[in-house]
Amino acid sequence: MTSPVDLVKQFYDALGRGDVTTLKELLASDIVWTEAERFPYYAGTLRTPQRVVDRVFVPLARDWHGFSASPKRYIAEGEWVVAFGAYAGTYKATGRTMSAPFAHL
Repeated sequence: MTSPVDLVKQFYDALGRGDVTTLKELLASDIVWTEAERFPYYAGTLRTPQRVVDRVFVPLARDWHGFSASPKRYIAEGEWVVAFGAYAGTYKATGRTMSAPFAHL
């Protein structure tokens, strides 16, 4: 049986490869995905894997060179996993780079 942390690691690995098929397979069919309110692609709460792809991953790939979400640490309790890491990338429209910490549940 695959542990919750292993599944989360598989998700970040697929994200890093740009593997949309695997990303969608790893997301629960009854997902409740809410971006931070001031996140540039904030769209409220998304409730299907395809909506997450369309409203989050597609815009990130379209607007950023080398966008990444790199986890550095995981904390797990039962089925709950928190990943701590950093976003990074270069915004295509301006050429400016960014790095920002994240905590994902």
